[in-house]
Amino acid sequence: MSIVQNILSKTTALSDVEFSYSTTSDFNFIDTMDYDCSAIVMDATVIYFEIKNLQVLLKTGKRLAARVYKMYYHALMDVCKETEGILNCYSPDSFLLIYPKEKHDISYVVSTALKIADLFSNKLREPFEKHCHINFSMGIDNGNILGTKAISDNKYQHVAWFGSTIDKAQTICKKSIRPFFVGVSGTVFHHLNEDLLTTTKRILGIKKRVEIWERVSYEFENVKKHFYQTNFHKDFDEEQPDA
Repeated sequence: MSIVQNILSKTTALSDVEFSYSTTSDFNFIDTMDYDCSAIVMDATVIYFEIKNLQVLLKTGKRLAARVYKMYYHALMDVCKETEGILNCYSPDSFLLIYPKEKHDISYVVSTALKIADLFSNKLREPFEKHCHINFSMGIDNGNILGTKAISDNKYQHVAWFGSTIDKAQTICKKSIRPFFVGVSGTVFHHLNEDLLTTTKRILGIKKRVEIWERVSYEFENVKKHFYQTNFHKDFDEEQPDA
C-alpha cells in the first residue's frame, strides 16, 4: 500500500469517528489519555506570562537567554506548586499558569498574579539583574480551554493547550507593557472581590481608597473590547484569599 493509500485509509476511517474529549478539572486524568488526539476540556482561569525582553537577550547570547528562561521557569514552577496551579511552557518566551475553576476562583488567581508581580519585581530582583533587566507582563482570562497530548507520555507539562481564552489572555499580555505588569479581561475584572479593586493610600495625610486598575480599549477577533491593567503588587508572603 502506498503512503497516499495508507493516509486515505486512515482519514476515511477517522472521518466517521467523533472527536473524543472529557470535561474534568482533574489533571491526573491526563495520564489516561491516549495519543490519538483525544482531549480534555476544562473551565479555568489562565495566566499568560511573557518574558518581554527574551528576544533581546537571545541577540546578546543564547546561553544568557537560556539561563534567564530557566530562572523564570523554576520560579513559576514553585509558585504553581504552592498555589495548586499547572505550569505549561507555552512558547519560547512565555508560560501558561492554569487554575481549574473547581479548585480556585477568579479572585484567587488574580491575587496570585499580583503576588507574582511582586515576586519578580522585588523579591527576585537581585539574582535576575545580575544578568538582565526584569521585563515581563501577564494577561488573564477565564473560560474553557482545550488540551491534547503533544507527546506520548504522562507529563501534564507536555499537553498542548488551545482556545480563545488563551488567545485573549495572550493578547492582553502583549498590550500590557511596563509599568503595567498585570492585565485582565473584562470578564475577569467584573468577577473580582472588592479588596482587589481598590487599595488604601495616604493622600495629603489622609487615608483614602483608590482604584488600582486602568481601563484600556483593544480589539480582539475584530471586536472592540476593554481590559484592565495595573502595576499594583501584593506581598507574596501575604495569605491568599480562600478559593
